[in-house]
Amino acid sequence: MSRKNHLSNQKITALYCRISLDDGSQNESMSISNQKLMLKDYAEKNGMPRYEYYVDDGYTGRNFNRPSFKRLIADIEAGKVGCVITKDLSRLGRNYIEAGSYIEIFFPKHNVRYIAVTDGVDSLTRQEMDITPFKNILNDMYSRDISKKVLAGRMTRSRQGKFGGGQPPLGLMRDPEERGHLILDPDTAPTIRKIYDLALNGWGCMRIAKQLMEDKIPITRVKSNTECDVNYYSWGSARISHILRNPFYKGAHLVCRTHQKGIRSNTYDIIPREEWEVLEGCHEAIVSPEDWEKVQELIDRRPPIMEGNACPFYNLFHGIIYCATCGKSMQVRYEKVGRTGKNRFTGEEREPIDKAYYICQTYNRLGKDACTSHKVEARDLYNLVLKDIQELAAMALKDVESFYQRISSRMERRYLADASEMEKERERLEARNREIDDMFLNLYTDKAKGILSEQRFVKLTAAMEREQEENQKQLKELTLSLRRSNEQESDVRTFIREIRQYATIQELDEGILNRLISRILVGEVKKVDGEKFQEIKIIYNFVGEIPAVTE
Repeated sequence: MSRKNHLSNQKITALYCRISLDDGSQNESMSISNQKLMLKDYAEKNGMPRYEYYVDDGYTGRNFNRPSFKRLIADIEAGKVGCVITKDLSRLGRNYIEAGSYIEIFFPKHNVRYIAVTDGVDSLTRQEMDITPFKNILNDMYSRDISKKVLAGRMTRSRQGKFGGGQPPLGLMRDPEERGHLILDPDTAPTIRKIYDLALNGWGCMRIAKQLMEDKIPITRVKSNTECDVNYYSWGSARISHILRNPFYKGAHLVCRTHQKGIRSNTYDIIPREEWEVLEGCHEAIVSPEDWEKVQELIDRRPPIMEGNACPFYNLFHGIIYCATCGKSMQVRYEKVGRTGKNRFTGEEREPIDKAYYICQTYNRLGKDACTSHKVEARDLYNLVLKDIQELAAMALKDVESFYQRISSRMERRYLADASEMEKERERLEARNREIDDMFLNLYTDKAKGILSEQRFVKLTAAMEREQEENQKQLKELTLSLRRSNEQESDVRTFIREIRQYATIQELDEGILNRLISRILVGEVKKVDGEKFQEIKIIYNFVGEIPAVTE
């Protein structure tokens, strides 16, 4: 084995850094920059020259669903990492149960050494390991206490009529002279007034949305120097409904719309509108309280759109059918054929599926200027997918090896075509990350010598950290793409085992579709030699699209 290959097989040391808002903005010792410097210094002094940074900036320690941490776990499972180093135990996480499971179970299982520098924890020597669980419990208790205090503070300010955080509702803006107070936004408040005026005149949400799109009114405060962009003016009925129901526009303050289920939970309960806690007269109103209440009465009086005409069609393809042009999901629509439900030409009773069709969501919402209808009848789609599955299953049963060669040869062409370019890009990104590390150290030296100001140092290092994070995301994607070629044989064999089970099926159900199909792409209806033509691609799990055999 060459020295180059030997070095490439050595495991790296993962330097994991994390900080969240709970840690406090004034705690310079906890900053990402200082964590990186500390861990780098520790690794180099202890003979660990091959290291890589894993950084989660702005992520709470209670939740382990962090981008870089998940990447770290994936690299450990892949056998890439031999040691994990953090500044202290709390950087790994503040949930003592999950943190303990990683330290006591996951890391030892994968022969990964764990070091928490300032806590004196080293799994190799077992130094301080006996009290590690207690430290994790203390970290968890600290996190829960901080979360409760932060939440209590926010609720107190909210019940005082103060706007807490995030982006103010469209039409309003923060008062530069009084924290937590809202004032009218002169640029967007007229839009809100117009929406309410149209609603008072009896306009529905979809009609209002289409009018705003025709008038080229943007959906955000952000100014655009470009020509009309569909998404920039993509008003929808749901957005209009949200505005018309928002009590902020009558000068009131809504305390909260949701309730967090638990300290460690990222799930929320929606508070019903009738149970909203609303404080009146907190800021200047865009619409009068009387007009706001009139709008609520009009909305409540208006019957549901589908009432009395609900579509009985059960959408088997929900979640897997998409427009091939814009990428949005396809919506089900129900064709009205009269009260009898009979075919207007033959007089025969029609099944619900024969009355249903799929249509592009973008076209339905924004019109023909954004996309075309891509309309396809549900029955036609059903028959096409059923036939394709039956034919592929029959081929797999008839000659397994021939079917395997057909699929695998196509996948090889697909994966190997860009393999060389992907490898070059991977090397470029890795080289750039190493270059940024060197630049960071040079900047730190200049700062220490007084050549570079603290403000300038923070600005430059923040930009470099963002670039490194983006590079790491790209590297992960490239690694997965390169890994696919090695996994293709297993994928093909798995697909063949699955498809062979359905050679005799006569109808489709959700179980079959979910096991076999990743997504269905519906193309635009075109005319070829005077005949209508529509391309529909079926993307199968494990193997992707399988084109028809051409003689």
